Amino acid sequence: MHGLILLCNFTLVIHGGAGEEIMLNQKVIENIEFALQTALTLGAQVLFHGGSSLDAVQRSVVALEDCFLFNAGKGSVYNRDGEHEMEATIVDGHGKNSGSVACLRKVKNPIKAARCVMEKSMHSLLIGEGAEEFLDSLGEKDTTLKSEYFDTDIRYKELLVKSGNGKNKHPQTVGAVALDKWGKLAAATSTGGLVGKWKGRVGDTAIVGAGVYADEKLAVTCSGDGDAFLRQSVAHKVASLYNLKGYSLRQACREVIHNDLEEKCKTSYHPNCGNTKGCSSFARRNECPWCSSHI
Repeated sequence: MHGLILLCNFTLVIHGGAGEEIMLNQKVIENIEFALQTALTLGAQVLFHGGSSLDAVQRSVVALEDCFLFNAGKGSVYNRDGEHEMEATIVDGHGKNSGSVACLRKVKNPIKAARCVMEKSMHSLLIGEGAEEFLDSLGEKDTTLKSEYFDTDIRYKELLVKSGNGKNKHPQTVGAVALDKWGKLAAATSTGGLVGKWKGRVGDTAIVGAGVYADEKLAVTCSGDGDAFLRQSVAHKVASLYNLKGYSLRQACREVIHNDLEEKCKTSYHPNCGNTKGCSSFARRNECPWCSSHI
């Protein structure tokens, strides 16, 4: 599930995740689509008023983190110990800078935490208690929420199903890429990870080059099997094919999906990409590819 806004001087693309086959009733689908449209509109307002691509992707992802329907922030899934551990990354393509967080348990908006790591620390990635202590030292709000804030019936039911060797059938990981009127690109992504994951597991969302990437020419966020994206450095491979071999974004996504992902495991993949000429998104769900582009 994704959203796309293209105007003469800026571009914004968001996604609400790709997971196993989604079995949702029409009412829930309508609510998800409404939430996506709201997040897209909020990010677009930032760009429309002259804001940066970095601020826009953060605003959109924050909106998705605040909605329990998505596996990020409020709607994060449980690990196998019945706890929440969230991760996020934000990347400034123009400034060639990034910030990431992982294993957060009490932070309302992990993407804001990632932004703080990028701009207010000497590091690129902080995890767990160290990351939360760093945020507390900055006096940032929403870093001492009780775990009950993240508790939702839908996620608990998913954990029970997973415990019974069932499949996860809910969208995974949220993300956004944007191009502002100054031609600067940015990417942001956030997730609660896998249902029933091991405590301390870190996925592709927290690793630049795996589940997210941005430079001066393109921006990428991914959703799907995070361990596969991490092992294959998917976002960086897409960027390399585009930057070094002259592939279009669509061609680069297709090649990486076919050569590095399809043959290794059967799941859903969704690299969300944008470049300075416009943007393109490519997804494959249940062997049915779809694309949208403005090149």
